[in-house]
Amino acid sequence: MRDKIVTDYLILITSDGKKGGYQIYKDRISENMWPIYRSTPQLLNVVEGRKVIFYIAGKDEFAQHFIASAEIEKLIHNKDLQSDPNQEFRQVLFYIQFKNLKTFLNPMKIKDHINNLSFIDKERRKIYGLYFQGGVCKINQQSYNYIVSGSN
Repeated sequence: MRDKIVTDYLILITSDGKKGGYQIYKDRISENMWPIYRSTPQLLNVVEGRKVIFYIAGKDEFAQHFIASAEIEKLIHNKDLQSDPNQEFRQVLFYIQFKNLKTFLNPMKIKDHINNLSFIDKERRKIYGLYFQGGVCKINQQSYNYIVSGSN
């Protein structure tokens, strides 16, 4: 899971915080302001035009599901260095705004499809959660297309 490889496809992950991960996702999407923190992996790849899939981690509603896709429209740098209200003590570096948001008609539970996701090594599929740590992970085109086409 090398971080310095450029990709056109990303997964943005929300986990439980002060609220459940799905509610945090809905709040962020309703404002079209997705926070990215200083220590977030894949900062090199978080640029305008990248295609993203949204994944809910945690244990609440839609946990372990891919739920939507979008394209990064623009980055808004955080001049005030405010903290994320849902993730205490996490300072926001910048926010992402999206275009072409598509909420999946059939959110995809990862466990039901993991054998079809080539971005997760076969030997590591039992510990797939490691791929979703840090808020952003890269994904290959095959897996991106599989998730998007299988969820609508």
